[in-house]
Amino acid sequence: MDLDSRDVSLTIPAKPGYLVLARLALSAVCRLTPLEPAEVADLKLALTEAASELIEAGADEDTVGFVFRLHPDRLAIELCGPAGTTPQDEQELSHAIIEATVDRAEFSAGRTVLAKQLVA
Repeated sequence: MDLDSRDVSLTIPAKPGYLVLARLALSAVCRLTPLEPAEVADLKLALTEAASELIEAGADEDTVGFVFRLHPDRLAIELCGPAGTTPQDEQELSHAIIEATVDRAEFSAGRTVLAKQLVA
């Protein structure tokens, strides 16, 4: 284990009730950043939107993984889980919300990566 690591990993069952744990982990990581409360709230919204597609697609035994990586200049969040079956119009709205709240977003089947810059 690297004691200097600034990465946090979390795996939860692919069920909506467990998403609060990922949001709490994000809040804890954000305490180590200069982000303002409004920016943290935006990240929580983006995390929820990104996870909702993975959670909706999950079966009883499926899990969703989160990795929060704190870099000197940005916070990166990676989500991995079952590939979603969300209708295209709902997916487009979700992606628009995410893109409005983070600085970078990458979407692929079963994986989403979000990034928020920490310095101007």
